Amino acid sequence: MFQNAARPKALFIMLLHLLRKLLTTDRLNKWDIKVEPKCSLCQSCDETREHLFVQCTYTRVVWNRVLQWVQLQNYYPATWDQHQQWLIKHSGGKSLRAQIFKMLSTKVVHAIWIERNRRIFEKLSKNWEAVTKEIVYVTCVRAPPRFHHFLHSLVF
Repeated sequence: MFQNAARPKALFIMLLHLLRKLLTTDRLNKWDIKVEPKCSLCQSCDETREHLFVQCTYTRVVWNRVLQWVQLQNYYPATWDQHQQWLIKHSGGKSLRAQIFKMLSTKVVHAIWIERNRRIFEKLSKNWEAVTKEIVYVTCVRAPPRFHHFLHSLVF
């Protein structure tokens, strides 16, 4: 996951995500830090790592739109273990698609985390369309030159 052209801060968030170290509300509540347990993105379930990055309807819509953009199957896993296997499956190898998937998945995780924090701490929000457009834009800008032809051939 980490040999890609994503921003360093996005790579760091991805590392924390994969190591299960992001401070989701369920983790904070276990430490007796009382915070609102509801997911700030969908407001329908309590926020856990699995919910926020795998089950949340907001996250699923973002993922599906991003996957549609790069012409990948719109399947998204239902459990944390399936999520990890799915990431490994699509990011393995040195193919153009695998390299783009690594960069996209890192940016999606980062964008979801940033949007979650924006809603909690700044009381501001973006809809899924704005978040998805930002992911696509940053991916196109950060992509190495060998990806440009492929990325510019895609229609968002």
